[in-house]
Amino acid sequence: MKNLALFLFLLFLYACSQNKLPTGILPLDEMSSLVEEITIIETHYQSKFGVPSQYKKALDASVNKTLQKAGCTRAEFQKSLRYYAAHPAHQKALNEALLTSMSRKVN
Repeated sequence: MKNLALFLFLLFLYACSQNKLPTGILPLDEMSSLVEEITIIETHYQSKFGVPSQYKKALDASVNKTLQKAGCTRAEFQKSLRYYAAHPAHQKALNEALLTSMSRKVN
């Protein structure tokens, strides 16, 4: 019985630790805001120019300005993006936050 209680306690601790973000990963609210803004920027350039080679420099400059305004480096953003993509529960939460925010702006 003691072993079962210890096992359940350790399982609980493991489950709780899975919801925490590691150091250097942007929290959900910051990440969703940045992804939303960068998605809008990318959509603008893609719809205006169509061919990525024509707008890559301008897009990169706009994304860098957005990240700088948020106090984030491109490396931090990319690291966070890879982390969210590798963790389905966090990616789902990010997607839901994006959908909620963008649908509010449309309505």
